[in-house]
Amino acid sequence: MKICLYLELEEQLKVSGIGSAIRNQRKSLELNNIEYTSDLKDDFDILHLNILGLKSFYLARKMRRAGKKVIIHAHTTADDFRNSFRFSNIIAPYFGRCLTSYYNQADLVLCPSNYTKNVLERYGVKSPIKWISNGVDTDKFVFSEEKRRGFREEHNLEGVIPLCVGHLFIRKGVGTFMKAASNHKQRFIWVGRRYKNLESRRIEELVRNKPDNMLLINYIENILDAYCGTDLFFFPSRCENQGIVLLEAAACGRPILCRNLSAYDGFMVDGVNCLKAGSDREMMEKLDVLLDDGKLRDKLSKNALKMSEKHSLRNVGAELKKIYETVLESG
Repeated sequence: MKICLYLELEEQLKVSGIGSAIRNQRKSLELNNIEYTSDLKDDFDILHLNILGLKSFYLARKMRRAGKKVIIHAHTTADDFRNSFRFSNIIAPYFGRCLTSYYNQADLVLCPSNYTKNVLERYGVKSPIKWISNGVDTDKFVFSEEKRRGFREEHNLEGVIPLCVGHLFIRKGVGTFMKAASNHKQRFIWVGRRYKNLESRRIEELVRNKPDNMLLINYIENILDAYCGTDLFFFPSRCENQGIVLLEAAACGRPILCRNLSAYDGFMVDGVNCLKAGSDREMMEKLDVLLDDGKLRDKLSKNALKMSEKHSLRNVGAELKKIYETVLESG
């Protein structure tokens, strides 16, 4: 059994969640001794696609006609495309129809949560759908005191520092994060790529008027430095399919505050390995509690770390192996 893992526009997507997902897939297959290639010219049994693009759409149809099995990983929906780039809300309905047509080319659609599975079924995707965690590289995302010291010295950090990691999109909750920062004195840090030519006017306005204590880092060579150098992960995103950064923060033992989203059901448990909030007001209140209560942070940290181990790439790869075998046996 040989798999072709393919991500169109991989170089452009390397700092995105989809870029992390394809790296996780490759390592998860390696850990489970599953042969794979990224070369479309190689001989393989299953084509595993990871994004909608003209070439990917063409490949899905071509491989199906050639008798190859095709799995498409649904990392994106029209719902999470909204409130991202400029004009995204206008484009989203058309994008959703394109995604549905694309996903219907697959023998099997994989997605990272039961929430996303329900969204795809609502769109009218007829191909079989199965959800599987994106996983987290628990060998890479490990807390380091040395990295913590280096990051805090570089940015002159003192006290309990909240961190968010994500593209600078409205749906990621940038406004909520900035509002929270304006209510406190310590640094609030957001690490995430900006797309200045594509970002919405609202983002431009928010960045222009951001609180002085909020540090925006457009790119960091090793995101582990930021996870280790801060004290809690504050993730106010309003729409996610799973949230790989939550798993990364958890693997680094960071206490987490996030929104109460359906995508987190089954792995993020309020009061056990995170705090969840349903509104901005509740989020501000729980942030204050988390900033002040060191014992609570320690409890959430330990439980988040335990949770992340269940999403290890070895476990994800073992599940992928079963999925591949089932698809091949389906004839």
